[in-house]
Amino acid sequence: MGPFGQSINGGDPGLQLVVRGPTQEGFHVSAAELMTKRRDMHYGSYRAAIKYSKEPGTCGSMFWYKNETQEIDVELLSFQDNKESSTAPVNYVLHAQGPAGKAAPQLAFHPSDGYHEYRYDWSPGKVSFYADGQYITDLTEGVPEAPGSILMNHWSNGDPNWSQGPPVKDVLMTVAYVKAYFNTSSEGHQARSQCVDPAAENAVCQVEDQSGPVSPGQGTSKDAANSSPTQPEYGPTSPLAVSSTGSSGYAAPSGAGLKRVSPDATCGGANGYTCLGSEKGNCCSSHGWW
Repeated sequence: MGPFGQSINGGDPGLQLVVRGPTQEGFHVSAAELMTKRRDMHYGSYRAAIKYSKEPGTCGSMFWYKNETQEIDVELLSFQDNKESSTAPVNYVLHAQGPAGKAAPQLAFHPSDGYHEYRYDWSPGKVSFYADGQYITDLTEGVPEAPGSILMNHWSNGDPNWSQGPPVKDVLMTVAYVKAYFNTSSEGHQARSQCVDPAAENAVCQVEDQSGPVSPGQGTSKDAANSSPTQPEYGPTSPLAVSSTGSSGYAAPSGAGLKRVSPDATCGGANGYTCLGSEKGNCCSSHGWW
């Protein structure tokens, strides 16, 4: 495969996650899944550019996962991509111990008509969802609190109430990129900020937002302002580039104003650190210590 260039093996360029059609035995259905090694991914902005299929019978997902009661899902069902309609739904789910957060809003496009960016911004008490840079909705029930991992998968189990299928032939979900700008719960990674000076006043890494559908061959740019010149390029130059910041480096997009998780057991004050999401607890004293 080539990054938004010519596909070496045919088909759309990018990482192809395939659900195979029926085997000769008739009951084995293969699927595809990727998962980050890191388990420390916390509040932040998570994005993936995906071209989905209109062939019915599969479910394609980008999601964050800790366990069965802490999960953020963005799921596409291929049978819902009805070309007779001008829109198609996307399924947002927050799995929780108590009431789950759910929404199935209509997208302004068909997931199979090209590459589109799916994004969720996770902050304490809220997950905000976007498509091609346009705000869609918020979910505030069942919001996770612990760190976890990013996954991408494409599968079918024949469930008539969800994936349906299995498909009668091979079905592709093509991933152009994955981007993650997040706080980390790992002390070993906290110094790996992509800001030049994480201690600077109001230090953030500006995150470039996608605007409109993702176009093969579109230009890329580094994150602006306080970003390190040694950080990697993101976007279409890398078909599966997972970029990350340390706990002091994530800036909530569009002025959402997330505070930084404290790296030194202090909170509030001039630094504006927050205790929420720290492994040391979510409560601070009035003197700025845990």
